[in-house]
Amino acid sequence: MFKVLVLICLGLFASASSLGVSSGSIQAHTEVFGDSEINPTTNEVKGELSIGDAITSLKGKIYFDTLSLISSKKDRDLNMYELLNATKYKTISFNINHVLQVEDKYLINGTLTLNGIENKISTTSMIIEENGALKLDGGFSILLSEYGMKPPTMFFLTVRDQIDITYNLELK
Repeated sequence: MFKVLVLICLGLFASASSLGVSSGSIQAHTEVFGDSEINPTTNEVKGELSIGDAITSLKGKIYFDTLSLISSKKDRDLNMYELLNATKYKTISFNINHVLQVEDKYLINGTLTLNGIENKISTTSMIIEENGALKLDGGFSILLSEYGMKPPTMFFLTVRDQIDITYNLELK
């Protein structure tokens, strides 16, 4: 019986493929009430993922260096890095725990780690298999306050608590 279980486990691991992020970007969007938008983006996304025979078996970690988030204003980026505690928490990550197909899209459940705090996140994504790669396109929203951060203010201007995250990634 033990040998049968070992063979089954080996078979499961043998059918899983390793994936990394070959290209793509993640963008965070928020607004300064009474002023403008803030749209820092990173193209330096990394991943340590695995997949079996179906998209719904996708699991693993997608992450990037906090300092790789860059907006159109360098001075604003410095304030953002301070808010994100970038010297203490050098990476932002999302662990994919479960993928469920819902009609022509996929519901991805996982854990986002930001500012050293982990919260469960669900995101709806288009996932397409194309030329030996998986293409993920989706988004979700978070609140800074759920990650121990207070939206910054300056004079009469306040940054919105809600951050809208969009991603477009290719996994190979």
